[in-house]
Amino acid sequence: KQNWKLHKPVCNDAFQADQYTLHKKSFDQIVKKYGLDSEEKSSAIADFLTGSSGDSKAVSPADFAEKFGMPVEEAVVFLEWIKVGVKFKQESAEAAKKSGIGAR
Repeated sequence: KQNWKLHKPVCNDAFQADQYTLHKKSFDQIVKKYGLDSEEKSSAIADFLTGSSGDSKAVSPADFAEKFGMPVEEAVVFLEWIKVGVKFKQESAEAAKKSGIGAR
């Protein structure tokens, strides 16, 4: 207990890393199960999520599940992992901008 304050951030980071690993494995299983990595389905997903199909409303897990033929629970996992990727991309771009990487 006496070292908990020092250990807690390490433990929390390890727990978070484990959660990302488990989430990524679930995401990969869903992609494989439904063939979402094909060029056709990847394009359809991109269009559906970005509103390129003419509908600019937010995509719900139920909408995604119906469109791509999966249970809502799997759609939630898929969409949440997409959010993780988008957040990472945004944070990386901001960090690069702050450090001057890529600045012209």
